[in-house]
Amino acid sequence: MMSKLLIRKYKKWITPLVLVPMVALTACSGDDGKNGDDGESGDINIAISSAKSLQAEIEKVTIDESLQVSFEFYLSNANGVAVSGLADVASISTLGAGIAKLGVQQRRVRPLNEADSATVVTTAETDLSPQWTSYINNVVEPGDVADNDLEEGWDKHKGTQWQASIESDCKEACIEAIGNGLYRYTFSQPLDSYSNIDGINTEYNVENIHRVYLELMPFSDADISTMLVNTTFDFDPTTGVSASAEDTRVLLTAEQSCYRCHTNDLSADNRLLMHGNKRFDYEGCVMCHTSYSGDPETGVSIGMASLVHKIHKSDYLVIGYNGSVHDYSDLTYPGDMHQCQQCHIEDGAPQANFYQYPGQETCLSCHEKYAPDTWNGTAVGLFHDRDAFPDAWAMSCSGCHPDSHNPLGSAIFHNATVSVTDSLIEQYQFALTDSVVNEAQDTLTATLTFNQLSTTPDADPAIDNLWLVASGNPQQDVMPENNGQRKVWDLVSSSEDITLIRESSVVTVTINNAGVADLGLNTTGTLYAKVMVCGDKLTGLAASCEALETESSIVLAEVPADAAISLTTNVELYTELVNNQKCIACHDEQFQQRVNEAHSKISTPANGATCGACHSPQVATTLADGSCQSCHTNDMVKYMNATRKHTPGDASIKSFRTINNSLGYRELVHSLHANTRTTKGYTGSEREAMTYPASANDCRACHDEGQLQMDTLGAQDSVIVAARDATSSGQVSEYSPTVAVCASCHNTEASWAAHAESFGGVFQQDASSGAIYQPGDESCQTCHGEGKSLGIDVMHGLN
Repeated sequence: MMSKLLIRKYKKWITPLVLVPMVALTACSGDDGKNGDDGESGDINIAISSAKSLQAEIEKVTIDESLQVSFEFYLSNANGVAVSGLADVASISTLGAGIAKLGVQQRRVRPLNEADSATVVTTAETDLSPQWTSYINNVVEPGDVADNDLEEGWDKHKGTQWQASIESDCKEACIEAIGNGLYRYTFSQPLDSYSNIDGINTEYNVENIHRVYLELMPFSDADISTMLVNTTFDFDPTTGVSASAEDTRVLLTAEQSCYRCHTNDLSADNRLLMHGNKRFDYEGCVMCHTSYSGDPETGVSIGMASLVHKIHKSDYLVIGYNGSVHDYSDLTYPGDMHQCQQCHIEDGAPQANFYQYPGQETCLSCHEKYAPDTWNGTAVGLFHDRDAFPDAWAMSCSGCHPDSHNPLGSAIFHNATVSVTDSLIEQYQFALTDSVVNEAQDTLTATLTFNQLSTTPDADPAIDNLWLVASGNPQQDVMPENNGQRKVWDLVSSSEDITLIRESSVVTVTINNAGVADLGLNTTGTLYAKVMVCGDKLTGLAASCEALETESSIVLAEVPADAAISLTTNVELYTELVNNQKCIACHDEQFQQRVNEAHSKISTPANGATCGACHSPQVATTLADGSCQSCHTNDMVKYMNATRKHTPGDASIKSFRTINNSLGYRELVHSLHANTRTTKGYTGSEREAMTYPASANDCRACHDEGQLQMDTLGAQDSVIVAARDATSSGQVSEYSPTVAVCASCHNTEASWAAHAESFGGVFQQDASSGAIYQPGDESCQTCHGEGKSLGIDVMHGLN
């Protein structure tokens, strides 16, 4: 009864609702007509005032009959979303553009010229490397210098110079919006209207490959690291589109060559950002730093090759904007300037091998300093002196200029040492394959497996040394005298205690009276080996070491074992905490010479002698495998400058051996790379300061992921060094191991030491009463180990 009443009551509005789907179904059965045309898609973009990042891609260049040049570029954010509104910015902070052609090398008029310089003519067998010539050039005169505190004679070659440039004044007047994120820049003048300088060929030739450059920063307060644009575009004028890689000139890639040492982080203090924080793109740099550009105040070349070579040789003085002095004589280059292919990486760029071609300024940037007083200042005047370059002239012109007879040109000499070294490494490569320590018999037996071997190492005249290094436990309750847990032997020296037995390419070494008790083999122990081999640069082959001191063509190459191994099966070998390939990236291969130069006390001690524990840095195998740290222990400064027998003790620690001048390996390396190391040398005299080019907080420059967990650091002994305010020997401070490595960079430990102490760390400013830290007390890794919420990777901005 109730349901009937409800139906009647709501019948008036229920009926229409029921009919709606019925009507809809009926309508679907009919023809609804043709679909309309699709509407235009709306533009998706972001206003430049809201953009947090910028990137630009040049897409096309047009050169009309009047030689007016314009190029189109797409502006977007880091996600590729179009950025609009650039043409509407009332005052663009930075907007510059340049254009250059690729052609015959233009030579600078050098300030010393007293005679015409001969020109090398291209022949069927001689290929000259093309160079960039800018259409925008200036004649510049010497100006006032802000700092006159320079050595007498620094300006003896000053005078008028040419300088390539870009245009940067047109800005808003030269830019127009032509689409969603698409803009056109039109140069302010036709190509033939820019300065026509006698001596620089800027005639337009449609057959030359060209390059345009764009630099852009819309607002002066924008974030340089994300909003600054530098980009180039190489193109064929006949089409206006991108040129093929083989037709242009790209000798290296900055990512592989420059950023192997330098940082590419534009927010870093020591970033490679030049000319008013506007320019960082290497391919843009070479458009102005051309072969013919020079500095009027000093007369030096500012061509890119000459500039880079001389800066890295610490031999460059140039005057910059507003007379500012840029003196690179204090720059520290940690590698070997003779290893060309550390920067000119084979196959690293389309024209990577073009570095082999000589250029006036490139060659003189190194060889000029050896010129005689009668030199006329020209490349020809120096290099055509047959007496000065007899080896090159023995090959006629191809000794410098590549041709079909010698495609390498002068690079055959520059790369000679590297070439013979590579050959020797391949020939003498070996591995440590076994190690047995017999304490009862006091013997060490090791097995060395060579790739190839025709005689025993001690009978090979090309082998100068075959070093074997045993590194034991550096934290024994009772330490042996004089760092005696580290022992060194030269296996090819005459010693009754050393026996070598060869079977094919396998050599078994037995050392008697090895002093194995000193090694303390209960936890760790590592065996290292390295062979030093002589080779001849002229032949590229192994050579007798007897001529090492008398023949300049004989060089010494180091060939370390493939890897270190454990001294015995019941101990662990040293755990590498840095990637050695990252060390090599800056310090280069064959670091033996750099090691020798860094140490003042190098000797060849008797086999197993305790003084050899430290006075044989030449036996180090790599920077990362612990062979350096086996001498540079936490307590090394206790041995340094002590008595003749090096009786260790806190009283022997000199006042300048602070935490930032410690010789413990961790603190030494960190303070060097953080530019916090003091400049007191071994005798207390000043030594040169280091200049590390990357960011000190970029742990990944050395450490791989997983190498910063800090899980074994706190178990080590504390570090005793001179107090920061020490004035005499024996005034010492104590740092627990984690506190020590942190303090080597963060040298205001008084402000954070309390935090470390609350987690078991120790900073004892006056440790004259002795050490108080107990290994294992630190718990810093609980929060600061890699991967933790406050891990070292997080605190240093890596994650």
